[in-house]
Amino acid sequence: MASSQELFYYTKKMNDRRQILMAEEGAFGSLAKYLVEKNLKRIFLISGKQTKKLKLYDKFIEDLHTVGARCFVWTHDGKMADSATIEKCAEECQTYNCEAVVAFGGGTVIDIGKMVAAWLTNPGKSLYQMRGVNQIPNPGLPLFAIATTCSGAESSACALIKNDQQINVFYSEHLIPQVVVLDPDLILRLPMENMAASSILALTHAVEAYVSLTSKEFPADKANVQIAVPIFFSYLENCYKHGAGNDVCLQFMMAPYYSGVATRRIGFGLTHSFAIYISEKYHIAPGRVCAVLLPAILDFEFEEVKDDLATLARAAHLCSARATEEDAARAFIAGFKSLCRRVDLPAELSFLRMDDFGDIIRKAFNDAYQWSCPKKMTVKQAQAILKKLRY
Repeated sequence: MASSQELFYYTKKMNDRRQILMAEEGAFGSLAKYLVEKNLKRIFLISGKQTKKLKLYDKFIEDLHTVGARCFVWTHDGKMADSATIEKCAEECQTYNCEAVVAFGGGTVIDIGKMVAAWLTNPGKSLYQMRGVNQIPNPGLPLFAIATTCSGAESSACALIKNDQQINVFYSEHLIPQVVVLDPDLILRLPMENMAASSILALTHAVEAYVSLTSKEFPADKANVQIAVPIFFSYLENCYKHGAGNDVCLQFMMAPYYSGVATRRIGFGLTHSFAIYISEKYHIAPGRVCAVLLPAILDFEFEEVKDDLATLARAAHLCSARATEEDAARAFIAGFKSLCRRVDLPAELSFLRMDDFGDIIRKAFNDAYQWSCPKKMTVKQAQAILKKLRY
């Protein structure tokens, strides 16, 4: 496992991998033509079962076939992928001699697409050897990410893959998709509860990046968070309740995108580390965990992060201009809780079992070793926080 210092040294010299962003109503409809123009005619499409059932990409496949291109579809069950899944998926992609990977879905599907594209162009490396920071030598196959849940994975530089009982983080500029498609037509045809949970996860990542100890070294990424956070608070509820049209939905989709960009160099924090293991153990969306966990972690880190939270609160108009730093910071935490309630996310994690605390804490601390967290947490403090989340 890499340390936060190793991550910092790598991201300081990370190449600025600029993405092509296709963001407009009906953008997905023009992707087939774009692929053919780039002479990519054998496409490997990875999707979730739900998007396949809703036939959201049938027209895309038809358009490819019309111009003589081929599309081969791999469907994933939605759970966090393990190494065996990546290997099997990559073998099928290689069997069909595919030239590009299209990841159509949420964060899990996009993570699979990242790892499949990278593994196929790094044949001398096992997945185990590629884990950690800067362990992927070669760029992957051309990767196109069609974001359907607003998770921010489409613009981040990392992927999460399960290996036995540990979740491995893969961190590399080569995992950033070359092209991102943000199409409100897709978002509005999918269940809003998935979008809400993924958006809160992306908002959590944005906040964690902003309050990170290394964030001051990356002013452009801090600026991305300051752009993203007000958008989350302004538009998430309206999109969730179908009170917004395509134009507003498209504006909202930029918030998770900016959040993902901000995490490329700064990384994540304690909330992320705990959420991924709680999510995996209890089979609950990580965004639903973050809805309860982030306020508790921010309360724990409050003295260290209150100035940053106050800045975000003012940017999102969650407090008066005359509020003190402490009052503004408290207003941000209260505003986050209120937003989560308005999009029907939980206020407690009653399913947590105290017998599981030791395993969750051990794994979360191991993951958090990579991030520049504002405050070090002890096992006793972690136990107290988890216990409080149950009620």
